[in-house]
Amino acid sequence: MEQPDPTVRLKLPEQDLPHLTLGAAQPKKLEQWVESLPIMNMGETARQLYKFIQELNRLQIDSKLRFQLLEVVRPSILQVSESLQKHYLNQSLVLPEKARRVASLAQALQGHLANGYKLVAVRGIRKIKDKAVRRAVAIAIHRAVTALGDTLLRCYQLYLPSPSNLWLELHQLFLLAQQQGISGIAVLDGEVESSIESAYARCLLLATAKPNQLRQQELAGIYKAAFAWAPLIEISTASDEDDLFVFDLQADRPPIYRTHASQASQSWRYIDSSRLVEAIAGWLAASDESTLIVPKSLDERLLNHLQQVWGALTERAFKRMPESGEVELCFGLVGVHYFLSNKVAFETIVARGSLSMLRSEDESNPFLANIKKSTKQKQQNADPWATAYQSHYADEAIEMNVKTGGQRKETPLPVSYHCQKVNVSPGGYCLSWQGNTPSLMRTGELLALRDCPDSDWSVAVVRWVTQLPNYGARFGVELLAPGGRPVAARALRKLGVDSDYMRGVILSELAATGQPATLLLPTVGFNEGMKVELLEGEELRRVQLLRSIQSVSGFNQYPFKDLATPAPINPSEEDDALDFIWSSL
Repeated sequence: MEQPDPTVRLKLPEQDLPHLTLGAAQPKKLEQWVESLPIMNMGETARQLYKFIQELNRLQIDSKLRFQLLEVVRPSILQVSESLQKHYLNQSLVLPEKARRVASLAQALQGHLANGYKLVAVRGIRKIKDKAVRRAVAIAIHRAVTALGDTLLRCYQLYLPSPSNLWLELHQLFLLAQQQGISGIAVLDGEVESSIESAYARCLLLATAKPNQLRQQELAGIYKAAFAWAPLIEISTASDEDDLFVFDLQADRPPIYRTHASQASQSWRYIDSSRLVEAIAGWLAASDESTLIVPKSLDERLLNHLQQVWGALTERAFKRMPESGEVELCFGLVGVHYFLSNKVAFETIVARGSLSMLRSEDESNPFLANIKKSTKQKQQNADPWATAYQSHYADEAIEMNVKTGGQRKETPLPVSYHCQKVNVSPGGYCLSWQGNTPSLMRTGELLALRDCPDSDWSVAVVRWVTQLPNYGARFGVELLAPGGRPVAARALRKLGVDSDYMRGVILSELAATGQPATLLLPTVGFNEGMKVELLEGEELRRVQLLRSIQSVSGFNQYPFKDLATPAPINPSEEDDALDFIWSSL
C-alpha cells in the first residue's frame, strides 16, 4: 500500500477493514445505496451515513477508488448536516442534551468526511505528476479544507472552542497544497468555483471577524461571502507594514493580531486585509458603484463591524480586575423596560399616559368643556369618590378589555436572572453562567443589571459570548449608562396613521465621554431623521432622531433633538379665532 509522506503532519485513520458491512465499494452500487436511503427519516439516514463514512475511511482500497466513493456519498452527508442545523441553531446558548448530541453528530460526519479526503490527498502525492492524480489531489484538499471550515463555522455558531488539531490540519493542508503548486487550482463545488487558497482564506477571515461578538446567522453570512472576498486578502511569508494578523503553520492556533505575536519563525504567515477593508469601505460609501459582492444577509451594521476588526487593532479600553459576587440581570428591550418601570406592564404605562392626554384634551377643547363640567358635576353628586379614581375612564377601559379579552393571549411577564461575576472594569463585566441559558442571552442584546436588590439598574449590551468546557457559559457586557428612563415611543408619519407605541429607553447624557442623551429603540419601525413622540409618565414630548451611534441586533441607539410640542389651545383663544366664521354659517 501507498505510505503517507512523512513530512506532512496530518492525522490519518488506519486502514484495517477488509470489507464494508453496509453500502458498497463500487461507485455505481454505492449510488444506488445512497438513493435508497430513507431521506424522510433523517435519523436513520444520518445513522447509516455515519457508519458508512467511518468504515470507508478504514477500508483497504486504493486512493482512486476511495476518491470516487467519497464523491458519491459527499452530497448526502452535506444534505444531512444541513438538515440537522434546525435541531441546534437558534437555541439557548447552553444546548439541551438532545441538541448537543445532534450538533456532535454533524461535527463527526464532516470530520470523518475530511479524514477521507485527507487520505486521498496524502496518498496521491507520490503520483502528483500525473495530470488526473494532480487534479484529484487538488479537489481532495479543497474538500477537506471545506469540511474543516464547516466544522469551524459550527463551533463559532455554538460559541464552542474548535476541536483539537483542527487549525493545525487546516494549516498543514494549505501548506501541502502550496508545496505541490496546486493551491491556486480552481475547484467546482456545487455552483461555486474557488481555489484551495480561497477555501482556506475564508476560514482565516471567519476566525479574525471576532466571531464571539456575532450571531449565528451573521457568522453564516460572513462564511458564505468570504468565498468571494478571499481573493482580496494576501497571505505572505514576509512581513509588511499593512499586515494585521499572523499565524503559525506548525501550530494548532488561529490567526492572532500581529502585535500580540512573539518572535516570528519560518513557518509564520502574514495576512494583509487592506484591499478587502478598502472594498468594504467603498461599498458602504456607494454600494451602487462598488464591485464588491455583498449578500443581502450582511447589513450595514455588520459590514461596519468587519471593516473595523479587519482594518485596525482594537484594544480593550479598561483593565479588567478579578471580582466575585452575584449580579441580577434581565435581557431584551422588553425585559429592561419592564424592570426599569418597577415591573409595571407596558400596556398599563401607555393606558395611563393616554388617559392623561385625553383629560388634557377634554379640558382644553371648548366644545367639550361645558359638557364635561356638567358630566363631572353629576358624577360628583352621585359618587363623591368619582373624581379620585376617574371611574368614567376606568369603566371605558374595562369595557374595552372585556370586548377584546377573548382575542388576546396572555403574554408572560419578563423575569430576572442571577449569575456570577468573573471580572470587572469601569466599562463592563465578564459574567459566568451555569445551567440552561435564556434565549435572549446572545451578542448584541440589551440587558440591565444590578449588584443587589436595593441598587439601581445599569443598562448594558452583550458584546461577546463563549462556552468553556466544565465552566458553563461566559459572556462580556459593556455598560451603556448607569441607569435609564423607560418611555413609550411611536413614529410620527406625515401620511397615514402614526405607529403604535413601542418600548424605548432614554439614557442620560454622559458628560465624561461627551455623549449626549440617547434613545434606545427597536431595530424595526424607527430610522434616522424620523420624528418620534415620547410618552414618559404623563408627559408627552416630540423629538427627532439623529444619526444612530450604535446599531446592534437587539436595538438601535439614537441621539435626538427636542421639537416644539404643540401646546394645548386656550379655549378663549379658540373662540376668538372662530368668531369670523359664524356669519358665514
